[in-house]
Amino acid sequence: MSLTLLQLNTLFRQETDDQSAPYLWSDAEVTDYANDAQNEACRRARLIRDSATAAVCQYAVAINNPVIALDLRVISVRRVKLASRSQPLTRRYLADMDALTPGWEALTGPVTDYVADYQTQAIRLFRTPTATDTLNLTVSRLPLADLAANGDVPEINPAYHRSLRFWMLYRAYSKRDAETNDPQRAKAALAMFEAEFGPRSPAFEEEWAREQYGMDGADGSY
Repeated sequence: MSLTLLQLNTLFRQETDDQSAPYLWSDAEVTDYANDAQNEACRRARLIRDSATAAVCQYAVAINNPVIALDLRVISVRRVKLASRSQPLTRRYLADMDALTPGWEALTGPVTDYVADYQTQAIRLFRTPTATDTLNLTVSRLPLADLAANGDVPEINPAYHRSLRFWMLYRAYSKRDAETNDPQRAKAALAMFEAEFGPRSPAFEEEWAREQYGMDGADGSY
């Protein structure tokens, strides 16, 4: 069953026995924990796949501009297709392009491939386009917007809504305050969150996987 932000925050206050003012954790803090929890779950488990939202899935291809900057909410790209072509573009890597097609960056003409590891949070088309087009992507992404109003609902599958509270509890019990800091409860809450959504990878591993695997449909916690 879906939970609203209000219901999620109420569940948090019930579990922390923080239901009467003055609160140990403010409403703003609890809401921040809820948004952080959904983002963290999406990073770890690739929970939101999207092929339709224009802001994150559709990009204009301009003549003589081969680099397509991706929306910052894109975690990984699973499929790249030009509106003018029936077949998706083929994924390539920088080292392969340099070894197999010397001088490839200077080539222009019909676009048939894209380079996944050319630039951070971007893909590089091959060849440099000589005609305008539209690039349609299938991506794994972060939520489109933060939860803000009481009636807002997390974008991830409702089956996982209740498990977001574990990250909220982890953040809450990690707060550096004599009344809130509880390392044992924080550790237990983090373990429950990771049992549902997987462990976090270091940033360098996540970026490497985004380029090497995330651009062609690899899933999972990495």
